[in-house]
Amino acid sequence: MAPRNRSSASPSAPRSRPPKEEGGPSASPLPSRGELAAAFSQALDLAEGRQAGHAARVCYIAANLAEAVDASTKERRAVYYAALLHDAGAAGASAEICRQLNLGEEALFVANPGQSPQQRALDIAPFNAAAVVEALRAHLDEGARIAKELGFDASVQQAIATHHERWDGHGYSQALKGKAIPLSGRIVAGADVIESVISAEQNTLAARRNLMAGLAEHAGNALDPALADAARDLVRADEFWLGLHSSEEPVELATFCQDDPAQRSPSDLVTFASVFAGLADGKGAHREGHSERTAAVAVELAEAVGMPQDRRELLRVAGLVYDVGLLGVPARVMAKPDILSLSEMEAMRKHPAYSQKVLEGLPGAEEIARWVGAHHERPDGRGYPEMLEDKSIPLEARVLSAADTYVALTSARPYRRELSRDDALQVLLGGAGTQHDAKLVQLFFTRSVGAQPATSSRTARRSRRTR
Repeated sequence: MAPRNRSSASPSAPRSRPPKEEGGPSASPLPSRGELAAAFSQALDLAEGRQAGHAARVCYIAANLAEAVDASTKERRAVYYAALLHDAGAAGASAEICRQLNLGEEALFVANPGQSPQQRALDIAPFNAAAVVEALRAHLDEGARIAKELGFDASVQQAIATHHERWDGHGYSQALKGKAIPLSGRIVAGADVIESVISAEQNTLAARRNLMAGLAEHAGNALDPALADAARDLVRADEFWLGLHSSEEPVELATFCQDDPAQRSPSDLVTFASVFAGLADGKGAHREGHSERTAAVAVELAEAVGMPQDRRELLRVAGLVYDVGLLGVPARVMAKPDILSLSEMEAMRKHPAYSQKVLEGLPGAEEIARWVGAHHERPDGRGYPEMLEDKSIPLEARVLSAADTYVALTSARPYRRELSRDDALQVLLGGAGTQHDAKLVQLFFTRSVGAQPATSSRTARRSRRTR
């Protein structure tokens, strides 16, 4: 077997030229807001511990229901975006209670469709029921706030805020009844119930066989009776079931909400990236602003490397979203001050692949997806998830890795205090050529200190733990 290709550079070697920028700038299509919402909805599924594609399936069902009841164009648009983002507030509303009670997010959100917050709270945390109820209620207003932050109008915000209302008035958070619930909210609520009934079955055949009974059970209480009638007609068609599974692809789903390509803007991607960076950082109580800082440090390092501006702009987006996969890691694991168990470490190590999955189907973000998926790879081949080595790791991923480590070291964590700049640089030097690209580390040190590194990797101070 051929020997592994190891980096021969060392932190004390003479200064060399910056790493060669890999791949030239390329024109990328701008994603639509519909495509962005569809792609990032996958991160929201992770945040709830849901089956992959939950939000996409809710959107597919809701879009078909909106067409079946002849909703207006404005209502259909609100339904599309609200269905994808209906649980955008789940991560922020649940993180603290999940940390305190050592709960998994799925315990809160993957409930029987007819179950009230009070019933859910008594099932999972009878001695802290009030806190659980508050978290479930709070995710509605938090979701509407996030929709506003993403630039969506009041109709989308209202549909998100009312998607847990019930036709019989026993929903939450406002206990609206009947047609006092906006049509868009009723449609998203109905689609969410229908998707939950389908997902509870072992397979599609069982779901198709039993869904009629489920619709009859919920019509007139959880569901608008007219929507239940429309759903009965809808689910009798083979086309519905075929489309239900293909709807998990963001590009396919975006056909429900066509937009004018001339109205697409690069700022839309940055807006989504910034908002979801905040959600991912908020999952860990110690991570506020982490992604923004990492993006800024990565762009500075990329500029020193000589990376072109348009590529640095893509790298900034990557720096914002590289950890969006952390939404799939339980908050109780991220906040744990002790050594992680093997299963907990495995959960942590899945987050780069989760981040890549969110982005890889988004037009124009294919390269970004590859970079974020490789940001925990190492030159010595001991990284994850693919155990790539040296130059097989994209330069942008190597830049992200160094920036992420520096920001993490200079930030407080549950298991240690933050390090000073100088101590953090020494830790980086200790990982040069093994954990990090040696030439990038040298460049990082030179720009930060203004001198060549003198500390060897054998004597550099190391952090007690890296995640």
